[in-house]
Amino acid sequence: MNGLIVNKLLYLTKHISKYCVGMEGNISGKYENSILIKASGTKLSTLSNKDLVEYDFFGNQKSSFEKKGSIELSFHTYLLSFEGINFISHTHPTNVLKILCSDEYSYSFANKRLFPDQVVFNGKKSCLIPYAKPGEGLTKKIKKHVNLFIEEEGYFPKLILLENHGIISCGSTVDECIVITEICDKSADIWLGSKLLGDIRFLTDEQVCELIDDVDEKYRKELLK
Repeated sequence: MNGLIVNKLLYLTKHISKYCVGMEGNISGKYENSILIKASGTKLSTLSNKDLVEYDFFGNQKSSFEKKGSIELSFHTYLLSFEGINFISHTHPTNVLKILCSDEYSYSFANKRLFPDQVVFNGKKSCLIPYAKPGEGLTKKIKKHVNLFIEEEGYFPKLILLENHGIISCGSTVDECIVITEICDKSADIWLGSKLLGDIRFLTDEQVCELIDDVDEKYRKELLK
């Protein structure tokens, strides 16, 4: 088991565990031909190196046979197969779930933006996945909708929203996963507050594109990699 990856995953867990309760959520990282993932039934808030399980990219367990990996191993394996994606965090932020459990507002939260850092760190749009039972059923829907997103938008979605479930943050570094998660939670909090006060004033498409193309914003984003 790679000690450097273990330490990075424990650092990631320290910063995102606040977005989960009980045994919710999971994290993973890749190195060479292996994946380290949170063991099923363990808590992010108390995770230790003994709670990480090693697999190959075909789903074969390589270590820690006393424990098995998360039921969501298959979507971690799929997302980590993309070039430049080295770490995954899957959390259940309460504010985000308030929106993702709504029939009316999930789509606008995924496709519209409220403030500059949401554009910079969560992307022009997020990939929205219809509800599916955790496990292979969810993985199939993630594969389908991520591939459609890439075809339509021309880039890999580093923030994936799961209806009635939670979010997935994909990054080249653990710091990127942390910021993506934190900005998503902040965006949901602002979205809910704006809705409470009246109609939401979203950024225009032109304003979003200006931020995406801004050289200084690109530089800031690259510092996380």
